Amino acid sequence: MALYTFQSYTVFHKKDDEAREYLFMRQNMLMFMMHFVAFMVLFLNISETTVLLFYGAQVIYLAAVLVLFKNLYPLASRLVINNMCMLLCVGFIMITRLSYDQSIKQFKIAVFATVVALLIPVIIRKLRFITKMYWLYTLVGIGLLALVAIAARSTYGAKLSFTIGGISIQPSEFVKIIYVFAIAGLLTHARDFRRIVIATGLAALHVLILVVSKDLGSALIFFITYLVMLFVSTKNPFYVLAGILSGSVAAVGAYFLFNHVRVRVEAWQDPFQDYQGGGYQICQSLFAISAGGWFGTGLGQGSPGAIPFVEQDMMFSAISEELGSIFSICLILVCMSCFIMFVNISMQLTNRFYRLVAVGLGSTYAAQVFLTVGGGIKLIPLTGVTFPLVSYGGSSVLSTLIMFSIVQGLYMLQRDEEVKSEQKRMLQEQQLYQQQNGGYYGAYGENIAYTGEYAEHEYEDPNASYDRYGGNRYGREQGPYRQNQYEDPQNAYGRPKPGRKQETYTDSGYGRAENTYADEGYGGMRDAFRQEGYPGSQNTNAHNKYARRPETYEDGRYAGNPEAFEDDGYAGTWDEFEYDGYDTPYR
Repeated sequence: MALYTFQSYTVFHKKDDEAREYLFMRQNMLMFMMHFVAFMVLFLNISETTVLLFYGAQVIYLAAVLVLFKNLYPLASRLVINNMCMLLCVGFIMITRLSYDQSIKQFKIAVFATVVALLIPVIIRKLRFITKMYWLYTLVGIGLLALVAIAARSTYGAKLSFTIGGISIQPSEFVKIIYVFAIAGLLTHARDFRRIVIATGLAALHVLILVVSKDLGSALIFFITYLVMLFVSTKNPFYVLAGILSGSVAAVGAYFLFNHVRVRVEAWQDPFQDYQGGGYQICQSLFAISAGGWFGTGLGQGSPGAIPFVEQDMMFSAISEELGSIFSICLILVCMSCFIMFVNISMQLTNRFYRLVAVGLGSTYAAQVFLTVGGGIKLIPLTGVTFPLVSYGGSSVLSTLIMFSIVQGLYMLQRDEEVKSEQKRMLQEQQLYQQQNGGYYGAYGENIAYTGEYAEHEYEDPNASYDRYGGNRYGREQGPYRQNQYEDPQNAYGRPKPGRKQETYTDSGYGRAENTYADEGYGGMRDAFRQEGYPGSQNTNAHNKYARRPETYEDGRYAGNPEAFEDDGYAGTWDEFEYDGYDTPYR
């Protein structure tokens, strides 16, 4: 586990794709090795073959998750997928150790949740209108929470869930996601202080309903998530300070108004004072953590069952007892790496709504981990929050996998935009080069035609460019034609005639133009591209882009042939050439 955790952070420094892929493969191997060893220990303790069959089913499931996400969504974050599978793996091990029947139920829910999660990225890509439905999200979220507060069955004093067909559903787990979408939409369209006040009021209404339902853990998660999203949206620390101050005042008020809040706080302040009552759960949690030490008592060798609601609320304490504090710290660091990836993904998103959704879901996940760990070690009062993907709870697993998949979908959406942006940039560069170089873009070996003044010519004499010295050979210094040396600048080429496109001649995708006048059959045909304002240039190799050295022409029939030229390393540039009939070479 320690090595896996170490690689979860070293991958951030790897820029090479092959190196990152190697680390991801090593993480997968370490996860399966840990999973194998743990279930062999459980089999030796329980001595039932059904444990081995259950282990095989879990291996198939975990391998399928890795393969499906990698092949269906190659742009997805591999680190997030690996961490998701590792957390599920730890949860399967510990729930199997605590209750085999509950582990079977948890596994079935995880399989169903994974099928749903695989569809989420497709929905994110297709349904772009979800950014405009924030009022609907707000109404649905408040409505569901109000329904729970009014009609849900009470479990140990708190109204949390409904039971439908023998399946317990906790709506607040799913409202967390809807709430993030609602707040993201409200803050995205908040152009003034009035809209921010409206968003704050609606967020406070969510929290108030949860407090009335005695779901204090979810109320804290909603409050923390809103503060983070508000700061990211406005970049104004004053709002955060004001929110913390308001939350503190509300907490003090809740302490005096609600008896269940007061009981939780008093049990947190001194759990041993009411050891047999409200402080029993936290006392047993502390005993378990201290008994485990750094390396744990061993899987199946501790007494985590003594902790009330250990499968749901105190999974971190059970892990600390049997697997040790080092393992528990590594588990927290893995969760932190997930949060870091969520934040990194949100920073890459250019769409404001998507950015707020990513940071909101990341904050929700981090707050939930903090509350469950903090409650178990007596850092904060107990809140009854599950450990995401590790604790037992079907609604928790389903909602968390949906959260991970939403972030993955947003990440892939941004990667798609980056690919399109890069293609657009390349096209713009191509068009710019085309404009600057007379319609020819040779860097990618494309055969691009241009329409211009010399797109088509009439040739009175097909051998004009060979039999006479008229026309432009290479007139860089004095403009298109060196009038002082040529009697008739049009003589070698015939008369230009505007007309249709004429394609350049390319060679094997290297983007260099052929010498169109090198063949006797083409007569004095001009090259189909222009350079630097020289419409009639026959020196197709005068630009470094055309990386082929011009051939030596030895046929005496071509009066305009250079007799000698050299290449000094600049591809296609003639250093010196002479013409028959001229005493002075020009460079």
